[in-house]
Parts: sequence; structure tokens; C-alpha cells
Amino acid sequence: MRQPEPLSAIAELRLFLDFAVPLCGADIACKLRQWGHSREEAENWLRGEAERAGGSLGENGDVLQFSDGRPRSGRAQDRVVRTASELARGVAAAALLAQLEGKRGVEAFGGFYGVPAAVDTARVQGGEDGAVGDAARGTCPARKPVA
Repeated sequence: MRQPEPLSAIAELRLFLDFAVPLCGADIACKLRQWGHSREEAENWLRGEAERAGGSLGENGDVLQFSDGRPRSGRAQDRVVRTASELARGVAAAALLAQLEGKRGVEAFGGFYGVPAAVDTARVQGGEDGAVGDAARGTCPARKPVA
């Protein structure tokens, strides 16, 4: 019996984001609720998180995309883990920010991260907590599979 071919680096990244972005989104939303930020403070903080992730991806994105499949250790492994973690937090922050701005979410790396179509978008946009409140209740961000 043959072993299946390993996933490409991009397929592995998408799989990782499918799991990590919803977890990061729930964590970020929970923290924002605990901190009691105003809407403007929350938007500024989320924008900063997304921008930091973009900077990290620009600086270290090659370690996520180009891999020879060998296990990494030490600083090389730390760089991959840190970059992937910052990317997931940045996509989650961007999805929450988009929801605070009245959109359903964001597209990143071929996937949609945000409020599923089944969720009433009026509930996301309204209320005193808006998208941050919905995210803390576990409805955001969720990935919609793409065909």
C-alpha cells in the first residue's frame, strides 16, 4: 500500500487556517469583551493586529510557502510557528474588523473567514456588542468551504 502524497505547502496552510482562525477569532473576541474597549478602540486594536500579521507574512512568508518537507528545529521551527500563529491571528482580526464595519468577513488564501451565511447579518451588525459579541458566542469567524 502506497503512502499518500504529502499536501502542498499551500494546502497545509489552508488546512491550518481552517482550524486556527476560528480559535483565534473566538480568543480575540473574548479578550475584547473582557477589556471593555469602545468600538473605536476595538477597531484600532484589530487593525493593528491585522497589520502586524501582514508585516510578519511579508518578512517571513517564505518559510510557510517554500518547504522541502524536512522537519525543522530550533530557530527555524520557531520562525515557522511564530509566522503561522501571527498569520492566523491577523486573519481572525481582519474578519472581526470587517464584521464591525458591516461586512460578513474576509477572504484569505482561497477561504472565507467570517460569519456563515446562515447567521442573520442584522444581528451581527446591530446590538451593543456587534460582531465582537457574536464572535464571543462562537459564530465568528467560521470558514465557508470553497468549491
